[in-house]
Amino acid sequence: MNTDKDRAEEQKSRSQESGEKKKKMPLSKLRRFVLLGIIILFLLQFLKIKVLVGGLSGSLAVWFVKLIDIFAYFESLIASKDFTLTAFLAVLPIIGIYLVFGRAFCGWVCPMDFLFEIVDGFKNWSKVKVKASPKIGYVIAAALLITSGLIGVPFFTNYFSHLTNFFRFITGGVFFALDLPFEPSVLAYSGGIIVLLLVVEYIFPRTWCRVLCPVGKTYGLFNKISLIRLKFREGACGECNLCDQVCYMNVKIARHIDRSSLRDTNCIYCGRCAEGCETKGKLVKIKLGR
Repeated sequence: MNTDKDRAEEQKSRSQESGEKKKKMPLSKLRRFVLLGIIILFLLQFLKIKVLVGGLSGSLAVWFVKLIDIFAYFESLIASKDFTLTAFLAVLPIIGIYLVFGRAFCGWVCPMDFLFEIVDGFKNWSKVKVKASPKIGYVIAAALLITSGLIGVPFFTNYFSHLTNFFRFITGGVFFALDLPFEPSVLAYSGGIIVLLLVVEYIFPRTWCRVLCPVGKTYGLFNKISLIRLKFREGACGECNLCDQVCYMNVKIARHIDRSSLRDTNCIYCGRCAEGCETKGKLVKIKLGR
């Protein structure tokens, strides 16, 4: 028989568990706060607070730390055929980040993920599921690098990158709002690229992210060696397959659930599988470390 002391301790334990659950922010919300924070840091440069200057393809962080995206670096290197220590030092911090976080960039930092989720919320009975192999993305990335070498210009980064055009469009919009000089054709072009990607997303959900994007495919390679991974707990799976159903990157999680962990090049560590699982994050977790 439970004593009053036992019941009090049990009630206290439940209260603590309830409090922990209330304090824990869902990963989906946390991701949006991270993305919003990065965009705000970018916008601060227009107030002459230069914490993040440039964009996600290339930037100057905290006044003096130069950063350049890995794919953009290789495009520039092949296009210019000139190795510079400045550019090399700018790509090293990015390599270090992705050796830790892998392709988490796509789920936590890339603004297109947020825009795509909005588009995915609209009902569309004409959506087409593309069964193309994600490996096609590596062929596209190689073709873009070759093209950059042939024309002497970082082809994708300069003209078609979603990151370049997103921040170029925001910059043009701010300049327009502040009545500052800007190039209308550049604003229209960047806006057009973003709209085109949103249309593609509407008809072919996540095809850009899973198959086509050379930036994402480059970061995906780090998933095999990065410290972050999907971690599974033994003996708790109810075989509901909700983790597979909610994963818009088409990572086959359920078939690997009997393993200790999973490293998939398409995983962006968004946490949808953990939130979608019937165990609510007790079975599937995102873990750092070996």
